Amino acid sequence: MTDRPFDGKVALVTGAAAGIGRAATLAFAARGAAVVVSDIDDRAGEALVTEIETAGGRACFQRADVTAEADTVALVARARTTFGGLHLAFNNVGFSWGQGVRELSVKDWDRTVAVSMRAPWLCMKHELPLMRESGGGAIVNTASMAGIAYAPDANIAYSAAKAGVIQMTRYAANAVAADGIRVNCVSPGLTRTAAVERFLDAEQQRKLAAQTQPIGRIIEPAEIADAVMWLCSSGAAMVTGENICVAGGQQAR
Repeated sequence: MTDRPFDGKVALVTGAAAGIGRAATLAFAARGAAVVVSDIDDRAGEALVTEIETAGGRACFQRADVTAEADTVALVARARTTFGGLHLAFNNVGFSWGQGVRELSVKDWDRTVAVSMRAPWLCMKHELPLMRESGGGAIVNTASMAGIAYAPDANIAYSAAKAGVIQMTRYAANAVAADGIRVNCVSPGLTRTAAVERFLDAEQQRKLAAQTQPIGRIIEPAEIADAVMWLCSSGAAMVTGENICVAGGQQAR
């Protein structure tokens, strides 16, 4: 088995500049893919491209707010104009604002759902035609254990949006299977990202991981990226419409 299974392939990653997205972008590049790096953080996105190119890989940066259709159209077009097509996509953006059920504002509901559910739908909408032209491929969306199990630290909008991502993934997988395109999603458990560290200090992370994840520790972004790489690989050729939980044994409850 080659250690560069994605040679000749073009990958696109949203939310690529940090955390899980960054880990997946580096993993795609290390496996031979040319990568379209997308984020709203220009500096971090450009730095990631430089890091990939310095290591001998190919990448380009496209700033995109993927809740906006025009930005998403331009992002997918960049894959065509720079690298000639699209074979692999990791639709990874997601975030939440606000807390509670009664306390959550309409503004925070709307922007949470836009980033966490509308964005991956818009990405799939525009990735799929180019992927079909390119001869097929694989899409992975980022869902969350909050979309499966009650997560008191996640708000109601985020939980609903991530549950929606799981069902969108199933729907899309069935709709495009005949085009040679597979669509899956990953549901991370508690993962060491900047977003998590913004809300939980190291001791809180340790305690929450011990309480919710039987393996007993926080997940590293590269461990989520490994699952994404497998779902995009020929080893997962008969896997589509699935939600892969990378959560240290956490179960729905």
